[in-house]
Amino acid sequence: MIHAVIVHIIKDGKILLHYKKRGHGAGKWNGVGGKIEKGETPEECAVREAQEEMGARVINLQRLGEITFYDVQGENWLVYVFRGEIDGEPVESEESRPQWFPLSAVPYDDMWEDDRYWLPLVIHNLRFKAEFYFDGENMQRFKMNAWKG
Repeated sequence: MIHAVIVHIIKDGKILLHYKKRGHGAGKWNGVGGKIEKGETPEECAVREAQEEMGARVINLQRLGEITFYDVQGENWLVYVFRGEIDGEPVESEESRPQWFPLSAVPYDDMWEDDRYWLPLVIHNLRFKAEFYFDGENMQRFKMNAWKG
């Protein structure tokens, strides 16, 4: 099982997404994130990945969810989902191009298929646990529980 994080920045009715240029999720919009390194907490990983991918610090991290992904391109992932704020201005890197989107215009058609189910929970600041079952890059089914708190 691969352990990873994803961080979403939401501010003033907008969400900061990143167009992945390479690596896992290339060609899709997503939050910043990546694999947790040995000895690193999910929170430390979130801060490191944000710095690497957009050159800005994330602050006030709030862990909202955990998602288990099964059989995504032959791999299983446990992903810790965070919402945070940004300290600084995001800049383009070799890995991603950041862009702010109005919450009314999230580009779900250009994101992983599962995002349309769990990202609204992050936007509304709800906690959740979810399982998504894939066949390669095609989502087959899912189960999800959400709650306030």
